Amino acid sequence: MPNETATSPGGASRALETARTLANALWFPVLFAAGFMFCYLLPFHSPAPHDLPVAVQGEEAAAAVSVALEDASPGGFDVVPTDDPERVVLDRDAVAAYDPAHHELYVAGSLGAALEQTAVSTFTPVAAQDSSGLEVTDAAPSAPGDGMGMSLFYLVLTWTLTGYISVIMLAAHAPHLRRRAKVLTVAGFGAFTSVFCYTVADVIDAIPHDLSVIPIAFLLTQAVSWTCLGLAPFVTKWLPGVAMTVFVLLSMPSSGGAIPLPMVPEFFQNLHPVLPMGRAIDAIRAVLYFDGAGLWPAVAVLGGWLALGALLLAAATVRERSRRRAPGAHAGGAARAASEEADDAAGSGPGTDASPSLIGRVTDTSGRPVAGAVVSVVDHAGRHVAALESGTDGAYSGMGLPGDRLTLLASAPGHSPRVARVTLDHGGLVHLDFALYPDDAAVRAPESGVSEGFLPVSGRRVPLGRRVREMDGGGSA
Repeated sequence: MPNETATSPGGASRALETARTLANALWFPVLFAAGFMFCYLLPFHSPAPHDLPVAVQGEEAAAAVSVALEDASPGGFDVVPTDDPERVVLDRDAVAAYDPAHHELYVAGSLGAALEQTAVSTFTPVAAQDSSGLEVTDAAPSAPGDGMGMSLFYLVLTWTLTGYISVIMLAAHAPHLRRRAKVLTVAGFGAFTSVFCYTVADVIDAIPHDLSVIPIAFLLTQAVSWTCLGLAPFVTKWLPGVAMTVFVLLSMPSSGGAIPLPMVPEFFQNLHPVLPMGRAIDAIRAVLYFDGAGLWPAVAVLGGWLALGALLLAAATVRERSRRRAPGAHAGGAARAASEEADDAAGSGPGTDASPSLIGRVTDTSGRPVAGAVVSVVDHAGRHVAALESGTDGAYSGMGLPGDRLTLLASAPGHSPRVARVTLDHGGLVHLDFALYPDDAAVRAPESGVSEGFLPVSGRRVPLGRRVREMDGGGSA
């Protein structure tokens, strides 16, 4: 006998809903898996030099070395002549420079052990052609506590990740905060992490002591945080994926921190000039090891990301205000406001659908809006979740509320409070209006504010928890 459940419309609907739920839950892990394969395993599994900039003292010697290196590693090195091998390394025009007269190789240990080892292994056979050993001079050594030359990479990675994660956690746990409050919060948190992480690294000698690192670190945290805050209303629930792709999956292999930049595929080399992680590493290396060489172009890129974040935040604010001023704002203003907050709070956690939302209006029994009313939200365990304040049109809205059975208490000066209970689920927009009785009214509402599971809504009795639109900012049904 055929399985009627599987072939029935109800069974197909349940299967589709299950597939949608799994897709919402697994898209972020799938992005991680694909991202790590293509952005980490692919460029790091067999690093080899690509146009590695090296210098050789003297034009004739440089030409001879260029031919030898091209035969040994086609396309691996870009050899240029120089009159001052040490200076060309300190100016960051080359990662290594060779003086054939003294068989001396100048390197910069602060660029990482991998790059130094590559340079040494490349020029050792060159020196051996003259039956001489290679003498290595470190023109820009790393800090005493940074044996592998990678401490700076881990510092910058921490500042980048915390800048992104702070925005995600604010969206998940403080969705009621206004945009300005979120900006101030990430600024304060960025200042803390900049000072804290620098202090730890300085104490353990992972980096040289130089306080100018702190403002660069702070600029990086704000560039990442502001961009994520500005993106949130536009990419909604996809924010974790977008931010992780830009600031982690693409930024780490193109940063030149984990693997030297000339030793990763050209695609990632081309990303380096525009992504904030790599430019922050460049800026901090400039002040710590290279007398400021290359500092300001790197700082300019970080400033550009901060400006992009500011523009996105301004655009989100303008869009929110225009929606509230649009015709029919009283009928659908609460829905539009909730839609805007949904955009701002979306992406509060990877792999989840848009957070549940609650909208409505608070009026008196004659239908006049009650401004400044407070709708307190309490979860099933009795914990206070949020306090939602109504605007001049009586509209209130809340995002990031738990998908749970909630108790709502609407109160306003001069009015009797009303209580309602509603169950929110993920991905829905629930509309609940409150009609408050004046304190001196002859007829008062029931103590609970709920009668037989119904709530007065604009003169009508509408079942509690009725979903009226699916996250598109519509009015009540």
